[in-house]
Amino acid sequence: MPLDVPADTTLSGEEFFRTEGAYTSLGAPIPGGRVGNWILREGPQIDSDVEMFDELCWRLVGDGLPLFRATLHMGTLHPQIRGLGVRWLRPLNVVEEYRILQGNEATDEFLRSPIRATIERGEPFRRRLTEDIGEYPLLSKLRDFGVTDYFALALNRSFRRFPVVTWATDRPGGFSDADIAALEDINPALAAIVEPRALRRITENLLDTYLGPQAGRRVLAGQIQRAEGEQLRAVIMMADMRGFTALSDRLPGAEVIELLDDYFDAIVTPVGARKGETLKFMGDGVLAIFPAADDDDFSEASVQALEAALEGLERLGTINKARREADLPEVRIGIGLHLGEVIFGNVGAADRLDFTVIGPAVNLASRIEGLTKRLLRPILVSSAFARVCPRSLVSLGFHPVRGLFEPEEVFGLPE
Repeated sequence: MPLDVPADTTLSGEEFFRTEGAYTSLGAPIPGGRVGNWILREGPQIDSDVEMFDELCWRLVGDGLPLFRATLHMGTLHPQIRGLGVRWLRPLNVVEEYRILQGNEATDEFLRSPIRATIERGEPFRRRLTEDIGEYPLLSKLRDFGVTDYFALALNRSFRRFPVVTWATDRPGGFSDADIAALEDINPALAAIVEPRALRRITENLLDTYLGPQAGRRVLAGQIQRAEGEQLRAVIMMADMRGFTALSDRLPGAEVIELLDDYFDAIVTPVGARKGETLKFMGDGVLAIFPAADDDDFSEASVQALEAALEGLERLGTINKARREADLPEVRIGIGLHLGEVIFGNVGAADRLDFTVIGPAVNLASRIEGLTKRLLRPILVSSAFARVCPRSLVSLGFHPVRGLFEPEEVFGLPE
């Protein structure tokens, strides 16, 4: 999101003023040593990459560097996102964050990017924009906006790619030798703080992807000891595919994986959109929870869980329509919902842990999901869930549940 930048900015007590197309400071441009010290000393204390890069750019402007535009590109490990970046624009007084999706490396935009070699091999790139640059469409666009010089430098390599910082000016004649020297001077300091930021972001992305956002945050916060966990009440969702064993025996391996991906995407996307967290894929099963914001009121969590289940079935219906048209077997599932106490934490061996929820409530949610086969209902809920859920539900009677001495009353949606 764009952030407003004050038109008048005072940096480190240095008085300066900025006029459109001109840069004036008290004295000659200062090399990057002072800004480099700020990067190493203060930069790590600013959590937001956007705020850190914004302040860095304005400090450079304050020291007399004629910046028009600057970007910071960082690669990451994420199933959907190839890279992240920050773009700073002086004329618009904005700084914004952007994402680069997976598959971008095959696009014409990347293949003809001026920083492709910098990203891939760490090679510096500089081009004065005195004439049209046909081989680099981006530089042609920047030239049309008045940019006269473009300079890119690699930072420390991570995961086979280089983070890259780019600087552009609209000053007639481009960057001076002193400007280039100042930008090269701060590059090691910028690389030193960008590298741990990129590694932490990658760690957060991987933990979010493989554990879920809540579990990932707990692990990063130090909750890593075996048998360490928190007791909480939550709505538990268990989903399971019908006849998966038979399907996996009949279909080629690639089709089985594609089928599972479609099914999981249909079920998991609505969970995340409604403040739930998917904790585990168990073969063709899904375990998710919906903790309540207020421990005394679970009606909202129950509604969110039920709506997620219904949307999951709706998405699966769209997938099945396409599969029918392609003469492929359809996917049928059952979903069980229950409200109860769980232990949310680490379970496993001394050197191989799993962050999940355990407890009798999880087992009951699984048993209720199992009843969907016998009662021929796609969604069943427990009596504990039905008591707090404000939506209309109908009792389907008491049914024996494996592991319980007393039958459990289960509920479903009205026909």
